[in-house]
Amino acid sequence: MTKSGRSRMKYVWAVAGCLVLSVCASAALAKEKLAPKEPAAGSSEAIATVDGMPIVMPEFEKAARRNMSGILSYFHEKYGASQTSGFWTSSFGGEVPLAVLKQKALDDAVRMKIRQRIAADEGALGDISYSGFLRGLEQENARRTKAVANHEVIYGPVQYDEDTYFEYVMTNATTAVKRGMLADLRSHAEEQTLRAFYEQHKQELYQTPGSARVLSLSVSFLNADHEADPAMKEKAAARLREAEAKLKQGATFEEIALTYADSRAARELSFNLANDRQNARSPVAQTAARMKAGETSGIVEENGSLYLLKCTEKTEPGSAFSRYEDMRDQVEQDTIDWQYEQRIRQKLATAEIKINESLYEAWNVQN
Repeated sequence: MTKSGRSRMKYVWAVAGCLVLSVCASAALAKEKLAPKEPAAGSSEAIATVDGMPIVMPEFEKAARRNMSGILSYFHEKYGASQTSGFWTSSFGGEVPLAVLKQKALDDAVRMKIRQRIAADEGALGDISYSGFLRGLEQENARRTKAVANHEVIYGPVQYDEDTYFEYVMTNATTAVKRGMLADLRSHAEEQTLRAFYEQHKQELYQTPGSARVLSLSVSFLNADHEADPAMKEKAAARLREAEAKLKQGATFEEIALTYADSRAARELSFNLANDRQNARSPVAQTAARMKAGETSGIVEENGSLYLLKCTEKTEPGSAFSRYEDMRDQVEQDTIDWQYEQRIRQKLATAEIKINESLYEAWNVQN
């Protein structure tokens, strides 16, 4: 279900909805410059450790690639900067893009290693080292190659690249961890836990998205070829203006429909006010969203018909909370997601992080 006011617990960088072409091109260029290369001497050296678990340079660089477009967008939106010569080492309002990128990449790499550790502790992952990951990738691609040669059915690509395979592995591992957490929840006072979560988080998660319910009269002005006919449109408008006048004189909407509507009955329509994208395409939905209970609209045109609406019920966004009973499945999923993030936060708070300062300071976006 769509929920208004949902506030997810994630570390999010501001990303522009639509960037100018030069910034998009810059992001693509930067990504290319950080593309994986053949391992060089020392490439497996740890740039940092998390509770003794190494984060090697390829893992750090993957995190940097994932965040580069977000950093470019951030500096473009905040300072109007684009990736020109010297961009990464220039200062904008006291912020240096390279320093921001490195810190974000390190934060994300540390968080990812914590997630891997949790998955390993739950038996959802085995070797969480980078070399172990590469062995797993090689074995999986070999398996897929053999399956294709034997005309067996495989799901997904014939061959994984590193990034796609890593996403695949981590998605499956995280799902397995959460499945185990859900089993534990269901075996230990689940209802009490879920209701407590609902009460604690209903302000940000379970406010009603808002809805409008209307009665509708419609008259088409399309001819037999399904084309708009101006003369028919004028007649349709005249019918609805007469219907509107009858309503003002005290006639009920249902009575008016018997005479003036195409269907000879008032249709009931309901709109979820949180469906902005869908409602934006419907003048009827937009009109319903503006109406108050008991109010009658003017004439509304949509898809070859004219409409007259009466709002019978209106719930403003955020004016109430969805019932726990209606949201229980979502509350259960939200509880598990929150508990999983809490495990990560707790481990991050106590983790011993050591940085190889010489490697960290020397790392730069390649020219």
